[in-house]
Amino acid sequence: MTAKIYSCSFTGLQCRIIEVQADISNGLSSFAIVGMGDISVQESKERIRSGIKNSGFTFPQTKKTINLAPAQVKKQGSLFDLPIAIGLLLASNQLKFENFKESIVIGELSLNGQIMAVNGVLPIVQYAKAQGFKNIFLPADNVLEASFIEGINIFPLNNLKEFTDFCFGLKEIKPHPFIQMHSFSNDEPNDKAYLFSQIVGHEKAKRALGLAAAGRHNILFRSSPGCGKTILARAFRDLLTQMSDEEILETTKIYSIAGLLDKETPIIKSRPFREIHHTASLVSIVGGGGTNPKPGEISLAHNGVLFLDEIAEFPKSVLEALRQPLEDKYIHITRANFSVKFPSNFILIATMNPCQCGYKLDQKIKCVCTESQLQNYQKRLSGPVLDRFDIFLDIDKIPASQFFDDDFNQNREHQSLITNSIKKSEIMQAKRFRLNQNINANSEMTLTEIRQYCSLDKESQRLLHQAVDRLNLSNRGYLRTLKIARTIADFDGSDKIQSHHIAEAIQYRKH
Repeated sequence: MTAKIYSCSFTGLQCRIIEVQADISNGLSSFAIVGMGDISVQESKERIRSGIKNSGFTFPQTKKTINLAPAQVKKQGSLFDLPIAIGLLLASNQLKFENFKESIVIGELSLNGQIMAVNGVLPIVQYAKAQGFKNIFLPADNVLEASFIEGINIFPLNNLKEFTDFCFGLKEIKPHPFIQMHSFSNDEPNDKAYLFSQIVGHEKAKRALGLAAAGRHNILFRSSPGCGKTILARAFRDLLTQMSDEEILETTKIYSIAGLLDKETPIIKSRPFREIHHTASLVSIVGGGGTNPKPGEISLAHNGVLFLDEIAEFPKSVLEALRQPLEDKYIHITRANFSVKFPSNFILIATMNPCQCGYKLDQKIKCVCTESQLQNYQKRLSGPVLDRFDIFLDIDKIPASQFFDDDFNQNREHQSLITNSIKKSEIMQAKRFRLNQNINANSEMTLTEIRQYCSLDKESQRLLHQAVDRLNLSNRGYLRTLKIARTIADFDGSDKIQSHHIAEAIQYRKH
């Protein structure tokens, strides 16, 4: 006898409905799973065998065949345990239930029949609803994550026996109610050691960070050791604005696939801030790994910030791999039979020393680097990588006396002014790009939008053309200068780009 259960699989962020077909026929006892299942799918045989027996049912002792269709699609993960077990019980006449035609079933089985949490539930539920399914049965530990999707009945399951009792009408399982995303509090609070208002001095750097937050521009800080560039970068979290509902859902889906959601608060409401050490591998940063590619740090930083402290210490292969996602806002990971696409739209903040010893810009400590050492250090960041930054800024050392003379109330007022300017800039950009769904910030403008929104008067054109010749700006550098000038104008509440906006933008392109 045969039975069919609908389940769902995912590759990257792309989901697909999978038919779990179970057949039991006469013959020697055997258990085969076909349909391009990976190792975790093949290992499910023992989990299913023990889960069925320990739930009070009989594991069939005849020939058992499970087909995961379509057969040409690679299947991965332990989420097929429950639908396979239900399929075997249906095919062996131990279970009868007529409502599986409009239902998706996912879940991992433990040896005692408990149903355990799986990754990727949020995109699976969203996809199941889009495909017209009315119900989804899933692990109880995943129910909060799934409940952000409205319009589909979500049935939480604790164990296999509970599910079979529900099918027999012996137990009632009520669908979990829809939950508004905003009913959860924000993620963990910012580290108090890096509050923006507690940073002494560095007014120019603070303005540059405000511009980066307002227009989502990449920024590179350079200074001697101990001048505060790392603290400034970490305090950038204080300037990040709230995500929209669409951004929250998009970011949470990535963390769901990666298995990084908290059980009690399975949602990402604050913009991610991913700080990477220079010893991180290429795969951990861009994503991939094995036959089941996972999102890397550039995707986990989507809609947020990727912070590379001491960027010159990163392997050159890692930095070069960032070039395409920084430009295209996504990363393609290709395997022999398929490819996956992860979004990676983030603000890149990086810091570095000016030379190998670190004191080339210091006015009191003499640099001991040779000319060849200076050249080799500068070569660690290629021209194409540097060209992806909008803002370059050298951080000056703050006099020691200023740590005690600085007025913290004044710092808080300064932060409030910057925050208000950021919000004002976002409103202007939202109005500007309201008809273009692909652009949300000035840094994402293409040539078409630059021509439309970055018109210059003659004085501004003269300044910019002089800077192009003097600084040898590439075409990309030229356009990025216009983008940052547009953000500076927004920051100051100006509809038009004026000559002093261009002048400030040029200052940020010197490196």
